Amino acid sequence: MEDVKVKITSTITQEDQTETFSKYGIGTLEQAGDNTWRVKYDEENPEGNVEVKLLIKPDELIMQRGKIQENNYNMMKFVPGEKKNCRIIAASKIIDLTSETQKLEFSGKMGENMQLKVEYKLFSGLYLIGSYAITMEFYPQN
Repeated sequence: MEDVKVKITSTITQEDQTETFSKYGIGTLEQAGDNTWRVKYDEENPEGNVEVKLLIKPDELIMQRGKIQENNYNMMKFVPGEKKNCRIIAASKIIDLTSETQKLEFSGKMGENMQLKVEYKLFSGLYLIGSYAITMEFYPQN
């Protein structure tokens, strides 16, 4: 297990508007098997830090943001070329969505900088909510 700094850059496009923002966090990265990684970090937010957990496999990413116990979280799955069910629970209200992943790349080596890129479209039923591009960079914390 390695302590890491995390930089998250998100670009969101909804209709004709695009917005890019960055967030930061501190956490851990560990190899959980052949080409399988677990990342856990606290994302810095003005309202209070949010726990994020990632399970990264060669052709799959599972992301949990927030705590299930507090009934305030997102659970998203990404598989390139496939649609996957996602769920957001906020203020005890459930929103079921679908992600359609265009790109999923993970590169780097333990002890060095590593990078995760995911590009996807998010749908509510047949309605396109927006297109998302997220880059996460993991830096050794030493």
